[in-house]
Amino acid sequence: MGLIKNIKSYSEGIQISAEKREILTSFLSNGFPTTKDEEWKYTSLKKVIANEYSIENKGTIIDSSVIEKYSLGLKNKIIFSDGRLINSPSIKGVNINGFSEFESANTDSILQLNKALSKNGFTISVDKNTALENPIEILFFSTTVNGFSQYRNQISIGENSEVKFIERLQNLNNSASFVNHFTQINCAENTKVEYNKIQNNTAESQLIDTVNVYQEQDSTCNINTLIFGGSFIRNNLNFEQNGSNCESNMNGVSILNNNQLADNHTFVDHKSAHCRSNEMYKGVYLDNSKGVFNGKIMVRPDAQKIDAFQSNNNLLLSDTSSIDSKPQLEIYADDVKCSHGCTIGQLDDDALFYMRSRGIGIEEAKAVLTYAFASEAIENISVEQVKSLAKKLLAKKLNVDLDFSL
Repeated sequence: MGLIKNIKSYSEGIQISAEKREILTSFLSNGFPTTKDEEWKYTSLKKVIANEYSIENKGTIIDSSVIEKYSLGLKNKIIFSDGRLINSPSIKGVNINGFSEFESANTDSILQLNKALSKNGFTISVDKNTALENPIEILFFSTTVNGFSQYRNQISIGENSEVKFIERLQNLNNSASFVNHFTQINCAENTKVEYNKIQNNTAESQLIDTVNVYQEQDSTCNINTLIFGGSFIRNNLNFEQNGSNCESNMNGVSILNNNQLADNHTFVDHKSAHCRSNEMYKGVYLDNSKGVFNGKIMVRPDAQKIDAFQSNNNLLLSDTSSIDSKPQLEIYADDVKCSHGCTIGQLDDDALFYMRSRGIGIEEAKAVLTYAFASEAIENISVEQVKSLAKKLLAKKLNVDLDFSL
């Protein structure tokens, strides 16, 4: 099979540690996960890994106009070109470096491959008692045709600090690029972190993105995932609450068309008492697109007084679109408030009738109602530039005039 063959050939010519060699050998023996694996039951990697990829990325120089095109114009920018760190801002109280080794508790095969092969990524540490006024924008550009990239990133937030991030991975050609992306976020006591992921890549781009968040007492972490472009996207989002009074918030929106597939897997591990988690995922599926949502909430025996809420709402706007939704609760404590809800349907006929009775065309009415449905998932974004971009991308994909009003 294409990618396995590429990895095997590449691995034979590189020098890596004995530990990484062992991990890589194990991976090559077992291969990528298949639909026989429970966590990949509804999502097949077969087509993705059948392609031939270039693992040794040799990029070209990126023009400043390209950076400007995909940037939100924020003051603090971290910029990568084919894995090379080409711009790193100087921020008081913040240390920014390139790739560094770190351990991860997760033994998922995709992450093991990332550990064995990754040589690129960022390491950010924020000093304690630091509140950043300006968000940090992180841009990964790829120019390699059919490139297979591994990024491994770590963020450590010191006590009593507050910081916001915006991340975007952008392929600069129309080839079938594939990125295996991993970010670990360590939130110390009394920290506030917001991480915004803009996933609006080219039509043939493919992504597996894993974010592991470790929270200590009194910390709050918000992750917003905005999915608009790319042929294949798998998001693994894992929270581990290791102290009391933690709060974990997840908001996601997927607007898919053509043959796009987006799979959102979330896991919140409530290990301490008096904590909260909230997740809201909205999906709109057109044409032959497919969505997957698997949300799991685990409440450990010592995690009393937990408040956990999960919502997954989906609109299927064509006869050939589909969604597989699997909410899960696993509770071992008796004094908790946990709930989950899942809806799969079409637009409300009464609402459509009301809008048409006011002289609005059927297609325009559908688009406006769909926009209103999906936009709820982006209202909690606090970075105005991200919220504004999300609304524009949402309106563009649904063909809605943002100035429209009843």
